[in-house]
Amino acid sequence: MATRRTVIAGGAGAAVLAALGYRAWDRGVFTSGEGPAYEAWQDWQGHPGEGTERPLHAAILAASAHNTQPWLFEPQEDSITVYADLSRNLGAADPFRRELYASLGCAITNIGIAANLSAEAERLGIEPVALVPNPAARRVPVAEIPLLPNLRWAHVDRSDEMAALRKRHTNRGPYQQGRRVPDRFLNNFGFVYFVTDPVAVKEMGALIVEATERFIADPGMSRDSSRWFRTGRREIEAHRDGVTTDTAGLSPFMNGVAKLLPDQDAASADKYWLAATRDVQVPTAAAYGAIFTENRLTTLDAVSAGADWQQFHVTATAGGLAAQPMNQPIEVMDRDFYLGRKNDYAREIRKIAAPLGTGEDGDDIAFIFRLGYATREAKPSPRRRFEDVIRKSGFA
Repeated sequence: MATRRTVIAGGAGAAVLAALGYRAWDRGVFTSGEGPAYEAWQDWQGHPGEGTERPLHAAILAASAHNTQPWLFEPQEDSITVYADLSRNLGAADPFRRELYASLGCAITNIGIAANLSAEAERLGIEPVALVPNPAARRVPVAEIPLLPNLRWAHVDRSDEMAALRKRHTNRGPYQQGRRVPDRFLNNFGFVYFVTDPVAVKEMGALIVEATERFIADPGMSRDSSRWFRTGRREIEAHRDGVTTDTAGLSPFMNGVAKLLPDQDAASADKYWLAATRDVQVPTAAAYGAIFTENRLTTLDAVSAGADWQQFHVTATAGGLAAQPMNQPIEVMDRDFYLGRKNDYAREIRKIAAPLGTGEDGDDIAFIFRLGYATREAKPSPRRRFEDVIRKSGFA
């Protein structure tokens, strides 16, 4: 016969299990990458009859810095105008909004792929305007992409890339060690300089770790970066943006544990980021890619760097490769330039990744990423509602 004590103990145990089960549900432990915030990954092809709106279903799947998704689109009868939503920025972590404009380049590439446009048509009319620190404007038109049927020179077959769009995700987990990326694949990208020599790969990794340490030691950069961390099912559904636990590259078990734990403050999250960079991402990188421009702090060069990154990532995804931006050195360079401090990262990166002082295009580092073969599949990141980024009759 059950005693009063065992009944009470059993009831308490059941209450604990119920509370644990509710927290697991509330934090999305069993629904990684699922739910309304992820529906865009299923509706990526749009629908017949949508006209110039249709390529925008692919546009919103593009990569963006910290998944800020800083874009707005105005589809017209024969074109799409792309706007920068400057309110969706990284603050001190991106003082010139360079990474924000690079994010627009990613979206522009996806539009080009979905509409079968050539790269020349994608970037038509973008001006090389100098980026200024902390711009006051809220919305700025960046590009008008022509979709006129009579622009037959602009149309190409990009169906293979289209098939890879919904599979492209940033993979922050470990990559397979000792498995090299074939040269025949790397040779297809004239706009990227690849670091494959083992000594150079180590040197680049050391710079990235050092820059990460400097990033998290800067209170402004740490604070403004942490604003975009999203934890828990309800927070993800409310914001539909930002960096989530699901996309941190953890194993399924550790991902579940991390979701159940209390939310980390910025300092704790920074420690994890540094540890992941130093102990997982850098040591397992098979190679690094570097994208250079004439001047990274212009709208055209920032957009172009992002467009090139998206183009590479989509093609790499189609080829079974994983990739992850590792832009910490460039972010610290921007911050130092804004504060009037000296920084030698650009010179050090050019030593590693490209001939120093060539005097040719591509003299300014604009984007760094690692690549390799993933040990586990990356999860999708949330996406804003389609109707929230589309404007049909101009902006107020």
